[in-house]
Amino acid sequence: MDSYCAVAVDVAAAGTDRPFHYRVPPALAGRLQRGQRVRVPFGPRTVVGWLLGAVDQPDLPPSEIRDLVAVVDPEPLLTPELLDLGLWLADRYCCLRAQALRALIPADLRHARVRPLEEERIFPAEPAEAAQSAPSAASGPPPARKAQVRAWQALLAEPGLTRAELAARAGCGPAAIRALLADGLAVARPVAVRRDPFADVAAALPPEPVPPLPTPAQAEALAAILPAVRAPRPDAFLLHGVTGSGKTEVYLRAIAATLAAGRRAICLVPEIALTPQTAARFRDRFGDGVAVLHSGLGEGERHDEWWRIRRGQVGVVVGARSAVFAPLPDLGLIVLDEEHEGTYKQEDVPRYHARDVALHRAATLGIPVVLGSATPALESTAAAASGRLRRLALPARVLGRPLPPVRVVDMRTEMEAGNRSVLSRDLHLALGDRLRRRQQALLFLNRRGYATFVLCRSCGYVARCPRCAVSLGYHATESRLRCHYCGYSRRPPEVCPRCGSRYIRYFGSGTERVEAAVREAYPEARVLRMDVDTTGTKGAHARIYGQFRRGEADVLIGTQMVAKGWDIAGVTLVGVVSADTALNLPDFRSAERTFQLLCQVSGRAGRGDIPGEVLIQTYNPDHPAILAACRQDSDAFAEAELAVRQAAGWPPAQQLVRLVVSGPDGPGVATLAQAVARGLHGEPGVEVLGPSEAPLPLLRGQHRWHMALRGARAEVLREAAAHAQDLAGRVKGKARLSVDVDPQSML
Repeated sequence: MDSYCAVAVDVAAAGTDRPFHYRVPPALAGRLQRGQRVRVPFGPRTVVGWLLGAVDQPDLPPSEIRDLVAVVDPEPLLTPELLDLGLWLADRYCCLRAQALRALIPADLRHARVRPLEEERIFPAEPAEAAQSAPSAASGPPPARKAQVRAWQALLAEPGLTRAELAARAGCGPAAIRALLADGLAVARPVAVRRDPFADVAAALPPEPVPPLPTPAQAEALAAILPAVRAPRPDAFLLHGVTGSGKTEVYLRAIAATLAAGRRAICLVPEIALTPQTAARFRDRFGDGVAVLHSGLGEGERHDEWWRIRRGQVGVVVGARSAVFAPLPDLGLIVLDEEHEGTYKQEDVPRYHARDVALHRAATLGIPVVLGSATPALESTAAAASGRLRRLALPARVLGRPLPPVRVVDMRTEMEAGNRSVLSRDLHLALGDRLRRRQQALLFLNRRGYATFVLCRSCGYVARCPRCAVSLGYHATESRLRCHYCGYSRRPPEVCPRCGSRYIRYFGSGTERVEAAVREAYPEARVLRMDVDTTGTKGAHARIYGQFRRGEADVLIGTQMVAKGWDIAGVTLVGVVSADTALNLPDFRSAERTFQLLCQVSGRAGRGDIPGEVLIQTYNPDHPAILAACRQDSDAFAEAELAVRQAAGWPPAQQLVRLVVSGPDGPGVATLAQAVARGLHGEPGVEVLGPSEAPLPLLRGQHRWHMALRGARAEVLREAAAHAQDLAGRVKGKARLSVDVDPQSML
């Protein structure tokens, strides 16, 4: 009797976003597993698809059902649990199944771009009786024979060496090893070699100290978490701890309990820059049973780490956003450090949020999840207030260390006093004081480059990107104007291209300019800079972090890469060069982001035995977000900001879905956006805000309009978004509509 199966074809098109039924040929019967990739006929071609499972009754007459062609992977890339997660992902974030399932597997594995690395190793010949015919140095052989004896003895002592390693151990040349192989006393075999992503990290980062005893607050938090780990249940915890309160130690002990119970754990960090530091600390605690997953790995490293994880050869996975999909068997715990961070939101399809995926995955598996932050997202704060998360508090730093005092420097006063430097007089004095005391300082500015825009003082011309509606930033080290969105660059003009004037000036400050100012003011200072421009090479994050941690630099200047998670005892001064960068963005989250960033970067100071200090430079010293950050009062800020959101109807008070229409033709984009908005008006339970031009109306050559769908029920908004996709699909043209469920940015 024929058997049939359902397949989700790996074709990202709206018309193919459903299961297709195929007959299972006898040659493949008994070989198929749910989540496996298969080849199937699809129209005139053969495509890859994901096996969804068996079906009793096909959707077409048996005579019209076509056969599966082949199995792609003898070992399924997706477990049934991850397959179900991918299908949920497609529904939750309004994308195609093919797009969601692709997100679960690194592209180089899906396309088989990387193969296992093999290396020749030398072993004693088998069977073991071959050892009886081994040459003997006592028989008085010639010198070449003695070298062969030494090589044989070294091989017996340590099988599996390379030829070079064996020659070094035996103090012989390659001829002796060739003789062992020719005599049948040794064999050469290919052995799989792991491409170890920790090789550079181990050299860059010093070992962590002996694990400390838990503080009373840590012990109380663990008393709540560990029962859910040992007898798994789907509890969700919000670990709200001030900076330096020891949240990582709670994670480590919870993971240790998970491993002791025979299960495995995932720990997510928001930035690749944090992965080496976190992974090194986890390796100190758990040894080689730790794997890493993030986009900064080489393809070979990612291939080897992913398969170690898939085959259950590790107990802990540390990684950035996409590590939430790590294919760990027997998963028992998921941890999100710095859960408030916007980097947990994927910007491309599927536009998932790792926090929500982690909560869903943990609930489905019936296991606990721990969300940790000193400045929880307002969504998490509201969830804790409603009982959907259980809040655990770490209200003080370990060892009784105080939070650093925070001073605000009013840059308007600096301007009135004639100070045009990026460093205020207060920050200049504080930095010089730290350098004299041989202490370290961290200067934060969330903008890279030397100047943020180039302007002609005669006619007002500003150099802009031809593909994006943004000004070009000036990068002094390469003497280029560069777009930070699409990468377009060109040389700066010597005269104004509009009026011919030579009064071209550079305005605004980036990390390069801050670095130049520090080097000019303190030529003897050892200065490092960490931003996208200095961390483009592999291992750069770990190298810079290691240098600073070891005290090989006095001042570190960086963007948000250095604002969170770093635990360096020598830092006693943190200077926020400009607190205003994100404060006035046209986004309802701007105050929350500013507060979180200032609290996080302030928390880098005074984590050792010497108290720290924080200086915040701003032109808005009375803004509520800045005042709350100075007090580092997360609860007060959340209460006030939640009231603002409630009154305005923004999340978490209401649910939100953002629709963006983009395309190369501006009028066509506007027409489609207006047509979609008209088609959605009157939808019950849905408020349509817009459409209007997006704050960034031109990005990478695409004109952009947007609108927002707002309402009380997420599922109603998703249905409206699906309707919008259908409306857009009926309109001919090059404009397209994208859906962002729970958007983290309105730019």
